[in-house]
Amino acid sequence: MKRRRGVRRFLAEVRDAVVQASRSIVAHKLRAALTIAGVSVGIMAVIVIFMVESGMQTSFARQLNSLGPNTLYVHKWAWGVERRDWWKLRNRPAVNQLDYRALVANATLPIAIAPIAGADAVVVYGEKDVPNVGVRGTSEAFLEAGGWQLRRGRFISELDDELGSDACVIGADVEDAFFKGQDPVGRTLKVGPTARCTVVGSLVRKGNAFGRSQDGIVVLPLSAFLRSFGQKRDITIAVVAPDGKVAETEDEVTAVMRAARRLGPGEPDNFSVNRQDKILSSFNQTMMTTNVVGILVGIITAIVAGIGIMNILLVSVKERTREIGIRRALGARRGSILLQFMCEAVMVALAGGAVGVAMGSGAAALIDVVSPMPATIDPAVVAGGVLGSCLLGVIFGLWPALSAAFLHPIEALRHE
Repeated sequence: MKRRRGVRRFLAEVRDAVVQASRSIVAHKLRAALTIAGVSVGIMAVIVIFMVESGMQTSFARQLNSLGPNTLYVHKWAWGVERRDWWKLRNRPAVNQLDYRALVANATLPIAIAPIAGADAVVVYGEKDVPNVGVRGTSEAFLEAGGWQLRRGRFISELDDELGSDACVIGADVEDAFFKGQDPVGRTLKVGPTARCTVVGSLVRKGNAFGRSQDGIVVLPLSAFLRSFGQKRDITIAVVAPDGKVAETEDEVTAVMRAARRLGPGEPDNFSVNRQDKILSSFNQTMMTTNVVGILVGIITAIVAGIGIMNILLVSVKERTREIGIRRALGARRGSILLQFMCEAVMVALAGGAVGVAMGSGAAALIDVVSPMPATIDPAVVAGGVLGSCLLGVIFGLWPALSAAFLHPIEALRHE
């Protein structure tokens, strides 16, 4: 019973504190508005930084995933290589068809293995041409390795590769450029300076990755590609691992490649098996710099905003010193005085935080629409902004509230 009365009294004191704090804020609108504006600008800056960072991470992970979530890429170069390592890798032997055949013959875990050679070329149909089209020479396994889907027709087959046929498959951008609203199957394209190919199928649109459209593509059989663009071109080998066995597949691919290249036990690899998580880890390390900048900006803006809150509270205490003395003389407890001023500080901070979150979310949405930089409205960041502003009010409002609560009643009554 006593505990219930205590809870009711505390709730009543909180209600009275909120009412009095609201009256104080309304009575000094300009002062409160300036403090709220200071808090909101600081919160907005932090919200924008973290929402842009969140958007960049989401976008980067999505673009990486478009390469194939379980796909390994065997190549001379390593992803995310630093400048100091470049000289070590440039003299490695290129990955070639012998490596591809060794993997096909000896690797047991992969679901699919596809060689990929590439070049950019002008593609011509009739009197129209499209520059900078990505021409890829590969095999039938390219569909699964890259996570592609057929829109119409068929894909190139192993027989096409063996015969070096002129079959080709086009991406959505190429189809739209030449055959908008038409069936491209059976049409003949000129690819590069000498190659000609007959369209046997087209691919479902895949979207952009790393700032470039993936749909401006023409896929040829590897043999036909090398015949037209040069036999000595480097290739990348895409290896699709079973779900949950990416690491085991990487180990097997590494073992087969080392055996094919006759590397001794003490010799380093002269090739790289690239995984998405490696480049994602490198990207996340880079983004740590943004995290540090965001935290520093947050600390600085919190201090500036907190000083504003402390200032408005100290002025409020000074103006209401005699009122505090009267209330203390009439029996008001220190806790009640403390709670009133703490409520005022938290309410100002929360108002600033809410405005800052709204402004930051709007700015992030605008950045996402009008600029190439992605931004994502993250609920965790929004919640963090509101809780952070509340904590800001508690920290910087505590000292003025304590100074008001511990005023001596007689000295406060003497105050003019």
